[in-house]
Amino acid sequence: MHIPIKENRLPLLVATVHWCISFFTDRLIFIDLPGKSPYEYAACKLIFLALLFLLWRAILKPNHNTWAILKYAGIYLIPITAVLIFNLPQGFLSNDEKLIFEQAAAVENYTWFYYLTTWYYIISMMLIPSSYGPILVKVAIQLFICGYTVYRLSNYLNFKYGKFIYLAFLLPPVLAYTTSAHRIPIYFLIYLFLLFSILMDKLEKREIGSWKLFWVLLLGAFVTQWRTEGIYFAIVLPILMLIAYPSLREKKALIRLLILSFFIQYIVSIPQNGILPGRMQDKAMNRMGPFYAYTITNMYRNGLDKEKNKDSLNKIGRYLNLSVLDAINRDLKDINYEDVLILYYPGYVGTIEGADDDDYRVYVEGCKEVFFNNPDVFLRTRAGAFNYAATPYHISLDENSLKGYALFFVSIVKTLAYNLYIPHLLLLLFLILSLFKRWWFGFFLFSGLCCHFAIVFILAPASYFKYYFPIYMISYFSLLLSAILFAWRRKHIE
Repeated sequence: MHIPIKENRLPLLVATVHWCISFFTDRLIFIDLPGKSPYEYAACKLIFLALLFLLWRAILKPNHNTWAILKYAGIYLIPITAVLIFNLPQGFLSNDEKLIFEQAAAVENYTWFYYLTTWYYIISMMLIPSSYGPILVKVAIQLFICGYTVYRLSNYLNFKYGKFIYLAFLLPPVLAYTTSAHRIPIYFLIYLFLLFSILMDKLEKREIGSWKLFWVLLLGAFVTQWRTEGIYFAIVLPILMLIAYPSLREKKALIRLLILSFFIQYIVSIPQNGILPGRMQDKAMNRMGPFYAYTITNMYRNGLDKEKNKDSLNKIGRYLNLSVLDAINRDLKDINYEDVLILYYPGYVGTIEGADDDDYRVYVEGCKEVFFNNPDVFLRTRAGAFNYAATPYHISLDENSLKGYALFFVSIVKTLAYNLYIPHLLLLLFLILSLFKRWWFGFFLFSGLCCHFAIVFILAPASYFKYYFPIYMISYFSLLLSAILFAWRRKHIE
């Protein structure tokens, strides 16, 4: 809805005052302002001002949609409050989040987790000058997106049917990651929000205005770049938009869409890769380091013929100690699937002391030779890594008592809730059905998620459930949404 300029004056004034005050509150949380790179602080500060304006405009000039979203988000706040009571006192849930916080507090970019992660922390801490800032902002995002999905679906059908979409946000992994301020727990929510918004526009036959076009492409750039495996989304998003919004198929609109999409993708990439793409190759090689070590470690015990690959292993031995590779696989076995343990696990660090850049280059060459010359072992290794992430829990009955039966029930819930085979089978089913039904929006949506799976399956440097979270959430969300729409249509047809 367009708001006249005069009506924006009060929100802009309040946002500006809030922004000025934040220069003082920043000193409560940031260690050294403006930090080693004033650019980081200045960029985050400007973005913060823009977000403050949007926030205060929503507060001071709320419309019916805003109130409805807040109402439905408020219902979801009830279970979220219970989660916060248990989890919030723990603070950050992972060591990575603590490291990102330390970098953000020093106003330094932690490029390993992509600059968007550090900027998210910095801006969250400008809003809430505390270590809890990134966590609480993430909780607010989750509440808003849940409220938005219930609102849009209830508006399209009615709350009697729309309320069932809450179930997707009550899945145990979703609740468990509520207070995680890492990339993926935020990433999958943005991914879901973006796809759902476009889908609902299509169902309601809404066209897209210039302002929403900008936001869709901006969020699409985040989905594309925040995670390496999101690269496919740069192609999938324009296709979904062309299917959902007929007006974009006109020649001028199509050209504008493609140019604007490329331009926004490029602008979003600059803080990470630089104005010129020359740094991208070096950064890509640096990020591939854990992949090589992780994959060769696990191939070593998945049937790799050491004699056949002797020459390649000698190259690998210039950077990784082959005897340590043997030892870590012999002693830790499947635990090696969890992460790149060979690079940091106490007592099993396999990197050769004094290895230089040339040794690393030869090592990478040897790894590539082993991967390409042993595709069966490579695929068996990657399948093992996926299975390790896909089945983190198992049903167990330890004792015949009330407590034992209660724990048995909990083990059933956790085993089913965290099993990744179920949502991936759903994904495959949805892909086949959408092709069979010629529902092209769904076909390209689920094809994109299949690309997501393929990239993570092949290139993941660890075996984490969360790597597959976008597929998990959207598969279950799609199942619920399909059931809701089917029930509503059946009722109204009758």
